[in-house]
Amino acid sequence: MNLSNLIKPKQFQDYFYLVILIIIILGIFFRFYNLDKKVYWHDEVYTSLHLTGYTLPEWQDPLFTGNIIGVDDLQYYLQSNPNKTLNDTLKVLAVDDPHHPPLYYILARYWRQFWGDSINIIRSFSAVCSLLVFPAIYWLAWELFGTSLVGIMSLGLIAISPFFILYAQEAREYSLWTVFVILSNSSLLRAIKLTQKNPNLQNNFYPFWGLYALLTTFSLYTSLVTIFVIIAQTTYTLLTEGLRFTKSVILQGLSVLASLIAFLPWILVFIDNYEQYKLITSWTKEIKLPFFELFKNWGLNLSRIFFDINWNLDNLLIYLVVFLSLVLVIYSLYFLCQNTTKQAWGLIFALIVTPFIFLFIPDLLWGGVRSLSPRYLIPSIIAIYLAVAYLLVNQLTQKNSNKIRIWSIITAIIFSSGVISSAISSQADTWWTKVISSGFPQVSRIINSSDNPLLISNDKSYHPGNIMSLSYLLKSEVKLQLLSEEKGYKIPNNFSNIFLLSPSDEFRKNLENQSSVKLKKVFSDSHLQLWKI
Repeated sequence: MNLSNLIKPKQFQDYFYLVILIIIILGIFFRFYNLDKKVYWHDEVYTSLHLTGYTLPEWQDPLFTGNIIGVDDLQYYLQSNPNKTLNDTLKVLAVDDPHHPPLYYILARYWRQFWGDSINIIRSFSAVCSLLVFPAIYWLAWELFGTSLVGIMSLGLIAISPFFILYAQEAREYSLWTVFVILSNSSLLRAIKLTQKNPNLQNNFYPFWGLYALLTTFSLYTSLVTIFVIIAQTTYTLLTEGLRFTKSVILQGLSVLASLIAFLPWILVFIDNYEQYKLITSWTKEIKLPFFELFKNWGLNLSRIFFDINWNLDNLLIYLVVFLSLVLVIYSLYFLCQNTTKQAWGLIFALIVTPFIFLFIPDLLWGGVRSLSPRYLIPSIIAIYLAVAYLLVNQLTQKNSNKIRIWSIITAIIFSSGVISSAISSQADTWWTKVISSGFPQVSRIINSSDNPLLISNDKSYHPGNIMSLSYLLKSEVKLQLLSEEKGYKIPNNFSNIFLLSPSDEFRKNLENQSSVKLKKVFSDSHLQLWKI
């Protein structure tokens, strides 16, 4: 369907651009408002540690000694250190976190070095990166559909997306990666079009193949999950070219090869430190859920890209939101297939299906929750927004005034859902994206309200990163005792209130047996427990 030939009702023309402008302004506002309000969680702590350049032994060994320390002792390792260089950052990533390529961390390190160490500053880099998504998504929509209206609608949906606003406020690489994913797809489409139209004018299309290779390289150096995007793009190119080795297929293959060669240094780093990668990502395989639970959580994650006020599956109303979101997405994809060529819908489907399959099949066959981390499905989410944008624009620009009114209401509901979600989220001190650290605002309030408190924890599992996260919320008067060895532990006598953060059952029972003390659970969620002696 050629949108440029459709009649655009006056009502639609008069208000469309104004509404989108308001939505964009709100989207920018919510990206920067209360940047430091939500808990600086476990994964963001590791961002700060990586930027500073401390390896795991360098910060864990001095802290987890069993000595009484203060909050400042933890915060020391989260602040810039002039003695640490960019080489230290690269070394830490290679040795401790090889599945996180270095581009985001290099850029964020210089950002922090220039502006400062605060949570606001570190998160603002992601927020600024997220603004680059706006022109990028417009370009991608234009390349797919050849109309500015879908581009503007896509821009509006992305601008007020609860999902992308949440990750715009997180000190991780996902906003930057989103930019490169969108731009690499846009440049691929432009390169294919120019190659098909002018196969003999090499100077016309080669620059775009070079741009595609460059953007794909940047994307790889931002996230390893880019490999799923490359597979989706390659599948798309092969299918649209009829499984023939045309010039477009060959040039796309050469571009990908060039990107992989450029990425080879980090591939070697990853291979060399593969055991560390398996260790730190083991949680994605260890948690096993029945298929029906996986299915419910997929639906929940889908609904959250349109409406997210931090509901979980315990709230029955979320099932209505999930159902409506599924209907919208399925109908959008159906409508897309019925009204566009495979050059348009092919890429949308490839981006949706490929990452999901590569994460879903291992979960199904061997167990795990790889497919339940929506940050790994960003390419799929981008494609869903594009499909929905195409549907909405088509329905709002037809001749039937009754249908226009109905779809105007639907569009208003979608935008309003994003605004309401972001407004509520902006006032919260925690959210589902904070996962294992989401309970810390409550935990910190309990500890901070106590006289002369001591917090005891250990270096097991994800506790070290979580303790560093909690240090941002604790008063300076709070003391900590971090243990690497729990055997023979004796409770100090000079504290009025003693707390244990997620102690092992064995440690807890030993304390009760040897000291004749009673432990009371004062907080718990699915990830942590706080006990008081």
